Parts: sequence; structure tokens; C-alpha cells
Amino acid sequence: MICVPRPARPRPIDTPILGKTMPKDAADQTLLELRERNPMKRLGHPEEVAKAVAFLAFEATHTTGAELSEDGGASQL
Repeated sequence: MICVPRPARPRPIDTPILGKTMPKDAADQTLLELRERNPMKRLGHPEEVAKAVAFLAFEATHTTGAELSEDGGASQL
């Protein structure tokens, strides 16, 4: 078994992929439901994930064994 570290676990992130995997009305409904369930009432943006990963890679040099949930607070519920 290969263990690959995943220090950042982004979800849900607003990207165009959802609209490419299902009909537009279904994608719109799914996005609405995801936003409503999130404590911040919005989806994350790819730039926010990039900033979190850059922080872990370059700024948090003394951090070990930490997992950063990039989910707008959903994992805290």
C-alpha cells in the first residue's frame, strides 16, 4: 500500500466540471443545495485552495501531521 499525504482536502469547490457532467438544470440544483448546506452559504474557489496549499508548502514550515479542511466549515458541523 502506498500512502500519499493529502494535507488539504478541498470540498466543495466551484469549478465548471459539474456543468459538464450533468444537465444544466440538475447542475444548478446541485450547486444550490451544496451552497445551502455549507455554513458559509457558498462554495470555495480554486484560488482559495491554492492559497491554502501554498501556505502549507511555504509558510507552515514547522507544521507536521496536520490536515487542513478547505470546506467552509462543513466538517465542523
